[in-house]
Amino acid sequence: MPRKKKAKLPTIGTAFAFPLGDGRFSVCRILLDTNSERSRQEWNGDAVLVAGSSWIGHEIPFSDDPALRPILHKKHHSWANEPNVLWISEEPPQDFIFLGNIDPTREEQGIPCMAFGSWFALICQSLAQWRWDNERNAVLAEDVIRQKKEEKARLNAQREREQYLAKVTLDELLRHRFFANWKDYPPPKVIRAARKVMISTVKNLLDLGRGASEEERMAILKQCIESFNELDAELRFIETDEREDICEEFEAIVHACGLGAHKDLADNWREW
Repeated sequence: MPRKKKAKLPTIGTAFAFPLGDGRFSVCRILLDTNSERSRQEWNGDAVLVAGSSWIGHEIPFSDDPALRPILHKKHHSWANEPNVLWISEEPPQDFIFLGNIDPTREEQGIPCMAFGSWFALICQSLAQWRWDNERNAVLAEDVIRQKKEEKARLNAQREREQYLAKVTLDELLRHRFFANWKDYPPPKVIRAARKVMISTVKNLLDLGRGASEEERMAILKQCIESFNELDAELRFIETDEREDICEEFEAIVHACGLGAHKDLADNWREW
């Protein structure tokens, strides 16, 4: 993965106002910076612990306003009163407005947090909680509409996937560009190796011919997954997205060689 320029993260106590997108502002502040022991131990010193304030207003506040200090607690939807606190490794957005310093207390610095996210997530939680407290009926109605749309989209995608798997052939997969969505990560060396594994698997299955036994086809499929086991053991590149992509591409090969009745076949052999 290309080495990115190290982000310039804010220091402990730094407070920012940020726009909520509806003409109002909220505030966040840094509880722990990259020099803290927790940041070094948990994130190699590449993240700051940020807390979102419960304050929302129409004017940019002064940092000495005591109303800015209380941390927002999330109670909307399935949240159970968790503080709006998370680790962030990105530089603050350009529209964040520096206010000054609000020194955190020791208690605030000790807030447990394993959440890692973005400044955008912090903004979303501020607005979501305000709407839950003040416009709950509208929020619930919007949730119903969104859930229906998501379910419809899910069913359409599932139907399209099933139709694709029902007709995909090994000849088509020989011309298929595997892992087309892999760009910035994994590294180019890994992408080339992963594509080679898939193409070799397809070619080996074609070489078997139509009369090949299930045992023969299964052996080639197993070798495909074992090749990824070896590749990951060497280069350690498979995370959640990569695992899902590999299994999805592998599933197409399984169906194309006539073994689609075997569900989640990769799970039998994968070590990632």
